Amino acid sequence: MKFYCNKNDLNRALNNVSHSVPARTTSPILEGILIEVSEGNMKLTATDTNMTIETTIRVDGNESCSFVVPAKLFTTIVSKLPDEDIMIDYDSSKVKINIKCEGSNSEIVCFRSDDFPKIKVSEDEDIIYLSKEDVKKIIRKTAFSASADDFNGILTGVLLEIKEGNMKMVGVDPFRIATYNVEVKNNADVSVVIPAKLINETAKIISDEGEDKMSMSITDKKVILRFDNNRVIINTFAGKYIDYERILNKTGNINVRVKRSDLLKSIDRASILASAQNNNLIKFNISGDILCINSLNEEGNIEEKIEIIKEGEDLVIGMNSKYLKDALSVIDDEEIMMNMKDSISPCIIKPLKGDKYTYLILPIRLN
Repeated sequence: MKFYCNKNDLNRALNNVSHSVPARTTSPILEGILIEVSEGNMKLTATDTNMTIETTIRVDGNESCSFVVPAKLFTTIVSKLPDEDIMIDYDSSKVKINIKCEGSNSEIVCFRSDDFPKIKVSEDEDIIYLSKEDVKKIIRKTAFSASADDFNGILTGVLLEIKEGNMKMVGVDPFRIATYNVEVKNNADVSVVIPAKLINETAKIISDEGEDKMSMSITDKKVILRFDNNRVIINTFAGKYIDYERILNKTGNINVRVKRSDLLKSIDRASILASAQNNNLIKFNISGDILCINSLNEEGNIEEKIEIIKEGEDLVIGMNSKYLKDALSVIDDEEIMMNMKDSISPCIIKPLKGDKYTYLILPIRLN
């Protein structure tokens, strides 16, 4: 069976679904992409069994067929073809495809589609419509804070809550917390924990082009996201998420108002001497209207000074420079407020007004 498609459309679709092809697996079929051609459409599907991505493009052809093509090889070949229409000829008897584009001719041995995992989800019930921009923003500003250690179980996920016209995402690991809020135009009531690694991969394929709206539904312990010509299905975590609000409510009486960009640049310079071996340690010496940032090791010493507006007592506290940079890099505000209690209690970063975001970072004990 022969069918024709646009090279750029196919290349984009392959890049999208490749985000759910497992890097390592004992099942060779999962290293492939399911291709289903029918009624002028080609649907591409890839899965690692925890996340499934489907993308559909238009093709020119009247017949139907399905097969599984090795993902890495097929994607590499297509990416290097000229920007012209591609002809794909599937030979069902030999289970292989022939790919032609101008003077290029490639042949790939495939798998039969019957061996590919069947991804079944119930019919969507309550569909929530969201802005692609809001979804990308809320992921970027929180998912980095989720734990990367599988030992921490549910903390490798982000909590997504929607209620009373507000969408909040929360990322937590043993040393920090990130929360971000977005107003939404719906009355949904949702609380679900999504693997942070998988929602980050999803964010990479949410394009700025096309329709800004996307939809989300939750069924069979799965989150289903639809945008443009893509459908993403992610298995959610079971269990109760940490009571992060109880931790965030423990505020202190020291408030430091500072320009975000000045603080970020100073931390970045000071962290040149910080290292993972000492938990990326830098020292904050908060005194009067000056924040002094120090880092030192056997190679030297760096000191940075920034003007601040302070309420409360002076304080010396050790901080993780990487965690601070992670948080400050995703904040858009010109000025921020840092709240602290003492040298062993968390530093909480908030906007000057409201509660659009909150970032909590545990201090490092100083010798």
